[in-house]
Amino acid sequence: MPRPRHISIRDELGLFKSMPADKARFEWRSGTGPTIFVGLGPEPDKIPEWFELSDDETIFYLESPSFIEQVKGWPERVPANFRPLEPEMFTAAMAARARVARYLPVQKALPSFYGPLTARLCLGDRDRPKQKRTVWLPVDKNGLLVEELARAFEESGWTVIRINHEPLGRHPGRALPECLQNGVPDLFLSINFKGLDHFGLGQAILREAGTRVAVWLVDNPFNLLTSVKAEAWRDLDLFVTDHSFIGPLIETGARRVTHLPLAASPALFETGGTLPPHARDLDGRLVFVGRSQFPDRDKFFAGETVPDDAKALIRSGDGVTRHDFHWWRDRLNIEPLWPGNRVRAVGAGAEFASSEWKRDCLNGAGRIVIFGDDGWKGLNNPDADARPMVDYYAHLPAIYKTAGVILNVTGMQLPAGLNQRNFDVWCAGGFLLTDIHPGLEIFPDELVEPIVYSRPGDIHDMVIRHREETPKKHALRHAWRECIAKHHTYRNRVKTILETMFSNLAQNA
Repeated sequence: MPRPRHISIRDELGLFKSMPADKARFEWRSGTGPTIFVGLGPEPDKIPEWFELSDDETIFYLESPSFIEQVKGWPERVPANFRPLEPEMFTAAMAARARVARYLPVQKALPSFYGPLTARLCLGDRDRPKQKRTVWLPVDKNGLLVEELARAFEESGWTVIRINHEPLGRHPGRALPECLQNGVPDLFLSINFKGLDHFGLGQAILREAGTRVAVWLVDNPFNLLTSVKAEAWRDLDLFVTDHSFIGPLIETGARRVTHLPLAASPALFETGGTLPPHARDLDGRLVFVGRSQFPDRDKFFAGETVPDDAKALIRSGDGVTRHDFHWWRDRLNIEPLWPGNRVRAVGAGAEFASSEWKRDCLNGAGRIVIFGDDGWKGLNNPDADARPMVDYYAHLPAIYKTAGVILNVTGMQLPAGLNQRNFDVWCAGGFLLTDIHPGLEIFPDELVEPIVYSRPGDIHDMVIRHREETPKKHALRHAWRECIAKHHTYRNRVKTILETMFSNLAQNA
């Protein structure tokens, strides 16, 4: 038996989505008020028969103009007793008492229109207390930056509530209203869209409840945006660790983007940490700590191939040109960067270049101790001592302070982005050498110039020059540590967030 043909419309991302004319595709919620349809589907003339609706009853409906325009002859098929309702008339009070039917297929096709309406349905008409000067931080098992941010917000006089990100992202219509029953926070701060669903419903619920929503894009913004399926992200308060993405994000429709680099959390280094058994004999040694690739990299870039001519160009390059994300974007001429997954081709190229650059630097470093994953065991450096990973909070402070020099090699996904080593090493009392790139411009030139290298071949001589504890090295380390403590802590970053979003609440931050 042939499958029935359904009408298709283009969704917000320009992709075709099927819109079945099917009674089973409607979700009902009981109520004592008027009957309201949030979406009528492609054949509204069938609805009275499907649901045994009287011709004498006035039925209200809300429908996206985009949907109406795309379904030929749709207005003529709307029953005479059905009345359009403007979205602003569908208040929380009306939503709470109405008998409501939602046509589900259209909800994810056009979420910017239907999301706010669904948010009112999810929240109802309850009075929820305000949680003044309170921030919700969605967390996962990795806890990326949560402890640092939580401490900084608390030091700034804010209450921090950690929320499990998985239910929020998977079932925002249930999980968020439950969480909000205890009170509505001033701020919901997501790291890399954690705690927000792909279609923007969670964002709409929080906004409807009166919470400001911000996302700190710690990693490459356009790699992260490949999972976002609604235009609502453009209304978020966005913060980026790499200022070079501000322009491209605004060109893609973002309305508010602020530079917010990573930072240090001095309190986390107060204990000094401990050296694990496999981190002995580091005095005076050159040390590198880091993964050979980010988790699930191959899965993320599955199906993407890096052109052979580009690989050859990088491998035979001058050692100075940074083949970063923006370089690959220009070379591959990928437009637009969102929506869709085409941008992953750019990210795959940048990831290849990152891997080549890191290996070149570690191969050229000479005698070096590497703490990381098994991916470093294939280096072409007989003097490289590859050891297992270490714990970030328990071990890194001690390793940074004990080693003679810590080597930093910056990846190509963030052309002007700093990583944690740029802050943590100095905070722990260590000494850092790093590759030169635009992100270092936030620091004074007199501090940057003595510690940067441009080519892998420069590393060995710089290590020789800095591995001994000289008065000059001591003074430089002290100056760096003071600079970080004064201008580049997570307390400083929280102050920026609050001044950007809540100027009236930021005075004590």
